[in-house]
Amino acid sequence: MAERISDFALRRRVAAVDVLRGLIMIIMALDHTRDFFSNATVLANDPVHSYPVLFFTRWVTHLCAPGFVALAGTSVYLFRQRGWTKGQTAKRLLSRGAWLIFVELAIVSPGLFFTYHFHFLQVIYAIGGSMIILAVLQFLGTRWVAAYGLLVVFMHNITDKFDLVHAPGAWAWKLLLIAPGAFELHGKFWALVLYPVIPWSGVMALGYAFGAVVSLPAEKRRKRCVQLGLAALAVFAELRATHAYGDPELFERLGTWKQTMMSFLNVTKYPPSLEFVCVTLGVLLLLFAIFDWMVTHRKVAKALDVVEVYGRVPFFYYVIHFYSLHILAAVVLMVAMHTVHVKLPVPIFNPPLPQAAFSLPVVYAIWLALVAALYVPCKWFAGVKSRRKDWWLSYL
Repeated sequence: MAERISDFALRRRVAAVDVLRGLIMIIMALDHTRDFFSNATVLANDPVHSYPVLFFTRWVTHLCAPGFVALAGTSVYLFRQRGWTKGQTAKRLLSRGAWLIFVELAIVSPGLFFTYHFHFLQVIYAIGGSMIILAVLQFLGTRWVAAYGLLVVFMHNITDKFDLVHAPGAWAWKLLLIAPGAFELHGKFWALVLYPVIPWSGVMALGYAFGAVVSLPAEKRRKRCVQLGLAALAVFAELRATHAYGDPELFERLGTWKQTMMSFLNVTKYPPSLEFVCVTLGVLLLLFAIFDWMVTHRKVAKALDVVEVYGRVPFFYYVIHFYSLHILAAVVLMVAMHTVHVKLPVPIFNPPLPQAAFSLPVVYAIWLALVAALYVPCKWFAGVKSRRKDWWLSYL
């Protein structure tokens, strides 16, 4: 059984985790708001044709998926601190993982596309699959879980050199390792896997091992976070500058310093490359150290309390923000076209129609309004979860 720490100390550490997760959830909504409402005609992460404000609007949201996945692993470790046995943890992870995969197919994907004829397997699917893997790994102990995470993160880019999409058993590579992985059913596009399980399971394993850092005394915890964060950023910078290894998208010196800077930061998310993981987790570790200090010393406490609300109900927030954005986009288009007979373009794959597409300042305003509107339902549901102990609430 994992060594237990006091309930008060655990609550303070979980608070810092929830604040960071809350920030991640808030930033995540920016990227999806951009998908539904931006009038940009270039790829946001294209260092040649994009521009810095658009590029960094997209880039900052790179922190979300690795943070969401890693902190899910951290939360599992912290639950172990409350006295859960490995058997109880495995049972919980297996059921939770299977539930999340179902939710991705039956609830999240329809919220994004308003159809059951297409399935988009993204971060919820990756978390569910990673939890199933972690259910087995956690029996080996924290050091072995960390070793698995490092092995996967550092080694999976070896597959960049192989065309596994057309290899025997390609369906398995698409689900587990290679992305994007498209599936057809009776000649029709049926599913797309952008978050294959294996690479993301490595990120969750590292997040689980990070729980051991969170359990350290305050000053030592923050010092270790800064050390690990700076080390990860140093590895990223070295690999990126030397083209040594770790990302199929190579850094290039382009025509202007702005383009060169964007090229330096243009790392591969699908699937998460070694360089992507290093730079995003490096930044997140530094942010955790900052938020941990602020929570401990009650700095800007009211603002942190607001952010923490979103971090306490990430799954609830994640689902309703997709439906809210899609409904809002439909309403905006109806108003703009003076008719209720509208058909929204497929988000992610098609740009918004000109009648419902806006410049970045308007996109930012819509994003802030959305986040503000979701605060009350999130606070209500966080209160429900804190007051009631129904078993099913832990799955929402």
